Amino acid sequence: LLLFTAFPLVHGRAAQEAQIAHELHWAVTREKFELALERFRAEGATPSGTPIVLSHGLLTNNSFFNLDEANSLARYLAQQGFDVWNLSFRGTGRSLAPLKDPPKSWNLDVFVEQDIPQVIEYVVKETKSAKLGWIGFELGGVLAYGYLEQKPDPRVAALVTIAAPVTFHEPQQDAMKGLLGLKDRPTLKRFVLYLNGPSLMRFLVPLVPSLESLFYNPDNMDDEVKQKFFDDALAIVNPGVLDHLLLILERGEVVSARGDFRYRENLGKIRIPVLVIGRKEDSIAPPRALEQSFTRLG
Repeated sequence: LLLFTAFPLVHGRAAQEAQIAHELHWAVTREKFELALERFRAEGATPSGTPIVLSHGLLTNNSFFNLDEANSLARYLAQQGFDVWNLSFRGTGRSLAPLKDPPKSWNLDVFVEQDIPQVIEYVVKETKSAKLGWIGFELGGVLAYGYLEQKPDPRVAALVTIAAPVTFHEPQQDAMKGLLGLKDRPTLKRFVLYLNGPSLMRFLVPLVPSLESLFYNPDNMDDEVKQKFFDDALAIVNPGVLDHLLLILERGEVVSARGDFRYRENLGKIRIPVLVIGRKEDSIAPPRALEQSFTRLG
């Protein structure tokens, strides 16, 4: 699942060819969340082409796309001349909560309605570019679908989604549905939220090694890269996001928090170039599930 682990052999060499400038920016939402954006550009060069936003998935932050200089899709794309903006959604990475009365819980609709549009607004303003590209892994790709379905934004020139299913009807995805047991077991649910991302993974993986294959390909992950992923790239899950995820798994498809907007049924509204990427052995986003998105795109 963690496709970035296929990059080190290529990216490690590319990243050494030129120095990459690294800046940290924040895009401020209506609720005063400050969304962290890492900007990567090749030093001494004017970025050419369309700016690119990278958006991570569930349980991760923006370190997912930038573990270190040798394992970084963000740095690789900057090396190719792109102006790269590596996003951390609210509640993850170096993004900051409001200082006064911050919301304690939110659902995925908030990312679509507040975080994504503010990030787009900030990036096009800073780069003085009329358009940008969006690369979303897993949840980062799914949320991009939801945004473009509800707001056909002419500033988004193209979309790449990696392991981003909008349906959960395939047999390979049954393991994910095991989370539905949390709905009727509030004590266990509180325990999961208490442990959360980094602690949960460190606690569960040694006990249940087969869980590794849900998150990455163990055969393609060096131990030092795996440790860095555990140390730096994992993020907590907000209670409202978990509740929204359970609703999605219960419905078998991605829907709004109210259940009245279905992502699969609205994919035809997206009428820009889209590249859909997946992996045969992925138990969360198997190819047949991704085809449900691909065939419906406008």
